[in-house]
Amino acid sequence: MKFYPQNSLVLACFICSILFFTSCSKDSDLLLDTVLVDQEIESIDNPGSDGSDGTDGSTGQNGSDPANPTSRGDGVNLLPNGTFNDAEGWNLLNGSNATGGVLTVIANGSVTSSDENWSAVYTDVYPDRVYESRRYRLTFEARQIVGNGELQIGQRYNEIATPTIASTWTQYSFEWNGQVSGGGASGNDFNLGGREVGDTWEFRNMSLEDIGITTIDSEAGLPGATYLFTDFSSNTYSYEQWGPNGSAEPYRNQWEVDNGEPRTTDHPDSPLRAGRNGGRAIWLGSYNGNSSRNEFGKDGALSYGEWWLAFSIYIADPMEDDRIYFQARNLAPGGSSTVNPLSLRQGSTDTQLYWSICDDVTRVDQTSATLGGWNGAGTGTSKVFFDYNPGEWIDIVVHYKGGFGANYAGPDCTSLSRAHAGHDLRSDGFVEIWANGTKIVDHVGTTLYRYEKNGGEIRGITPKIGPYWSNSSGLGNGTDIYYDNIIMWNGPDGTYQDVDPSR
Repeated sequence: MKFYPQNSLVLACFICSILFFTSCSKDSDLLLDTVLVDQEIESIDNPGSDGSDGTDGSTGQNGSDPANPTSRGDGVNLLPNGTFNDAEGWNLLNGSNATGGVLTVIANGSVTSSDENWSAVYTDVYPDRVYESRRYRLTFEARQIVGNGELQIGQRYNEIATPTIASTWTQYSFEWNGQVSGGGASGNDFNLGGREVGDTWEFRNMSLEDIGITTIDSEAGLPGATYLFTDFSSNTYSYEQWGPNGSAEPYRNQWEVDNGEPRTTDHPDSPLRAGRNGGRAIWLGSYNGNSSRNEFGKDGALSYGEWWLAFSIYIADPMEDDRIYFQARNLAPGGSSTVNPLSLRQGSTDTQLYWSICDDVTRVDQTSATLGGWNGAGTGTSKVFFDYNPGEWIDIVVHYKGGFGANYAGPDCTSLSRAHAGHDLRSDGFVEIWANGTKIVDHVGTTLYRYEKNGGEIRGITPKIGPYWSNSSGLGNGTDIYYDNIIMWNGPDGTYQDVDPSR
């Protein structure tokens, strides 16, 4: 963990942000035509990852203007008593005390070895959140008045930072990702101490801010509310790769293989040798001999609340009409035999793609048993076509909010809204989609259907990437599709720039 006096930190972050956001450019001439056609897509059997078959949203513009990014975190101060007029809220040990605007901390040995060495502790700084998924900024003024050992700043038994504190009052500020071994919602105790027994520091004007949901590796310069980022370029972390079908995902960034065999562009057989920005990309296709598809997903990674998702895709070999390249796949208790809120599919020609979108309020409550029901993942959706060039990277950005539509008059959905959306689903949702910086979808209204095929209520969204050519088509021969820079942002404060996969 690096730490800096505040001015140095700001300068370093500023320089990193410039390098990060200017590292690459978009293709500019991909999109030639956009057409909206309101019609039903043919039935497509699309088994799910579980092995079974089968903001007000009024304008859709919140945070969606690529030229006008919004704030990235809520900046909540988790330390109500950072002024230290008294010791309220703090547990002070080893002779430490707080009075008159100053917190005095006396070290008693490493904070990673025993809670008796936590000389100043603020417990449960965020008891109602999964601490592992948050990012924090700590700011304070301090000076060391006894000894010359390093200060230890910890989150339970994890050492966050070990700064050397000056002997005169100096302001410090740094950020970190909250982590607990094995994950979970416990371990929110923020503590101060030092390895050298008797070393003493004084603090004043301290704040500990919640600055947003984090990636595992926000030190790389990614925005603070990014939930997931995978670019397949690093061998350092296993969570940047994938696990077998049906296995628990031990890390937030790890994907689950649903069918087939994933490879990367550094595989000796890969026709494409590099990813979107010159690193590695994931290679999915028919090389594995699977009869229907080669894809993997992130089970339940998205809710019906507001979110952003982005990825880059390189279609070397177009599939047959209506075959799927990406899907936001509904989950339900009986499986995932549902209508997809969003799917990216092959058009009728090799140079045309389209998005299928749930947008019909009269179909929200239909199942296969109801009059006018459905029997495929794309039933009752509209098609939005756009042209593309095979053999070139396409940068996709999706901004979504689930809703049954303001005109929805079906059964009560209070419990579903509370558990899976965070807002009343009996309202308009929205879908915005860009391809290489050009907006091709701007829809407000119904964006979600309620039930799976046989009547089970939907409960979450699994994003899935990879070609699905289906058992019946048998047209997977020669299919090579590549994906890179997969980014997800949960919450309403994201912007196009935060998830732009071309960076």
